[in-house]
Amino acid sequence: MSWFRSLLLTFGPMGLIGMCYVAAAPTPGPFETWGIMPAGRPAALPPRPDHAELEQACDDWARDVVQDIPESWAVISRSPFVLMGDLSDNELHDLWRRTVAPTARALSVGYFDRLPQQPILLVVLSSDESYRAALTFLGHSGRHEYAGLYDREERRLVFNLSTGEGTLAHELTHALAHADFPEMPEWFDEGLASLHEECQFSDDGLRLVGLANWRGEALRQAYQRQQLPTLTQFVNHRFGSRGRTALEYAYARYLCLYLQERQVLEAFYRKCRANAELDPTGGWSLFEVLGTNDPDRADREFRRWLRKELNLKLVEPTANHSGITLSRR
Repeated sequence: MSWFRSLLLTFGPMGLIGMCYVAAAPTPGPFETWGIMPAGRPAALPPRPDHAELEQACDDWARDVVQDIPESWAVISRSPFVLMGDLSDNELHDLWRRTVAPTARALSVGYFDRLPQQPILLVVLSSDESYRAALTFLGHSGRHEYAGLYDREERRLVFNLSTGEGTLAHELTHALAHADFPEMPEWFDEGLASLHEECQFSDDGLRLVGLANWRGEALRQAYQRQQLPTLTQFVNHRFGSRGRTALEYAYARYLCLYLQERQVLEAFYRKCRANAELDPTGGWSLFEVLGTNDPDRADREFRRWLRKELNLKLVEPTANHSGITLSRR
């Protein structure tokens, strides 16, 4: 009996066909896998970037700044930040561990792909009195009405800890956004930062989730008076130029909250950054992530959400006897 007939009787026709297929199949090369990893993709992650230079710059800055601050202040270096203020070393370290580090990590996971290339200074003050004195000392007198500020030129964040840690998240968003997306439209810069002044960590601790807050009252009043700008009007005007700062902050914040609830806020950030040269206001990137090229439709849907979010009643325009539409004051 031939060897072929013996195999046929032993395994049957289908088994023999399968053995032939396996024998004829190409053998993977040393860097190929069976359908798990695309060809040409490295099998291992590249080495982590070396942050030693930035860490050294933070250490140097922390050492140098000691000579120019009150003796009662403490300074610690935690790359990419240098923290200082009228707290003890232990209190600054605890603030870093409990708030600064997890907030910065969550912002980087959600939005920011580029790490700061230079140190960022966080000046932390424990009371209204020390905050006002520090603003004057640092050349920011006249800004006392704000609970915090970020100076882009100096890469310096100053905040009043007595107002709560939401101020820190707000200003930290500015600082990290400046490093990642310096051309960020101002309305979006302020909206995203304001979103994080009232937020919580996601269940896995990897992202920040914005919540409704007191700024909604300015929107409620403007809506009832029929003074809300359209989306197109809002993104195209220069932020803060209308003398209605409270409304503009509220509008920007709740627009970001709307995008978050639509689960497109992170996508909008990256699309806005990618299209910054051709779409400097972010308007068309906004409508694209909202799934429409019709600004009027996008505005209607935003207002519908806003009415539900703020528990507003639909306000119809009022008209005088001549038929001319008027705004209710």
